[in-house]
Amino acid sequence: MAKTFRAPTGTFDFLPEDHHYFTFIKKVVRHRFRQSGFKRISPPIFEETEAFANALGKNTDIVSRELYTFTDRSSREYSLRPEITTGVVRSFIQHEMDKQALPVELYYIEPCFRFERPNQRTRRQFWQFGAEVLGESDPSIDAQIIYLADRILKDLQIRDECELKISTIGSNEDRAEFFEALANFYTGKERSLSPATREKLEQKKYLELLQPQNEDEEILLGMAPKITDFLSEKSKLFFETVLSYLDSFNIDYTIDYSLIRPIDYYSNTVFEFREKDTNNKVLVGGRYDNLIEKMGGKSNGAVGFAAGVDRVTQLMKIHGIDIPHKDYLQIFLAATGPNAKKKALPLLVQLREHGFHAVGVLGRTSMQEQIQRAVKFKVPYMLLMGDLEVKKQQIIIRDMKTGKQTWIDQSTVIKEMDNLLGIPKKLDTSHTIKLDTTEDFLGHK
Repeated sequence: MAKTFRAPTGTFDFLPEDHHYFTFIKKVVRHRFRQSGFKRISPPIFEETEAFANALGKNTDIVSRELYTFTDRSSREYSLRPEITTGVVRSFIQHEMDKQALPVELYYIEPCFRFERPNQRTRRQFWQFGAEVLGESDPSIDAQIIYLADRILKDLQIRDECELKISTIGSNEDRAEFFEALANFYTGKERSLSPATREKLEQKKYLELLQPQNEDEEILLGMAPKITDFLSEKSKLFFETVLSYLDSFNIDYTIDYSLIRPIDYYSNTVFEFREKDTNNKVLVGGRYDNLIEKMGGKSNGAVGFAAGVDRVTQLMKIHGIDIPHKDYLQIFLAATGPNAKKKALPLLVQLREHGFHAVGVLGRTSMQEQIQRAVKFKVPYMLLMGDLEVKKQQIIIRDMKTGKQTWIDQSTVIKEMDNLLGIPKKLDTSHTIKLDTTEDFLGHK
């Protein structure tokens, strides 16, 4: 027996029902970003490994343990991207976007890859959507990016299931003093730390010390220095201004100074939308004013966020969010006999070109077997044609709900189906393809 195969560990198949959610999410995201002046960007799936090491930090778990890294035939080392921000910033520098009108507002909907232990919420291949605003350090940009995230989650009908946590980790200078104080505090207390936390302390991953692994570490953290004790007046004012803008937007939030982002490039504002009662992260973001310079560009402000499409989809499913979609069939065209098939195939194409979602003329099965197929396809109407109907230039319309059948002239099929299903919208390809707006898609006026 031939070997059967399964999707690689930590990956999954995007099945048609998953694409209903994915399509809906993409429509919402695209509409909100375009409305706000954002342009879409798609960096390569892989970058130089050194780019991720520079951006994320060589000692971070993402770089040291989770990268999918390979060497090409010219002995160059590349890695599949574990996140999108690094590629966006690299592109910003490479294409000298700082010479454009600032800030540059970019968004993406892209796959990422991390070698993590897979579970219900963590996969080795996953999709993210997100945004980056590059070239501005004003706190109003932070508030606007949070508002945009808030609005998208509302459009996806899951904002009420999430809570916004926000904090500040100050400037580089603030954190340098804070880290020194943390190092001094934990000196001599190593025995109270887990092996993993001791390793973080030795590697100077001070932000990760703020995520206790057991009760002893929680007690120690409660006595340890706090970032709020080391914030400069400038950092405090920046954070207070961000909060004042959020208040003007009437966005609910909770200040949580224990909130951190354990990636080297963050500074000042950090925020997370978490699922209520579970603290599962749904959307995360923050400011990273030092990253562009760190990646070899000129010093410039930047802020952004990212959300996992898989996690958003999972939350929508849990809460029974009804997803509108257009992947449905309206007509099954059944034909038996060689003459009927020759007549039915052009009619099937005509129905599709008119705008109906139609399938049929399948195999050499009997009419009864084709009716059974139509039931499985869940079509509202079936068209039936045999050689006898061809001779009479007729066709049968079968209402699949009631089983009622009506004989009509073949020349009137399109008109009759228009009356039954409504005249379908035509796809305009004269110049540009016009897609439905998100409001139309959501049923808003």
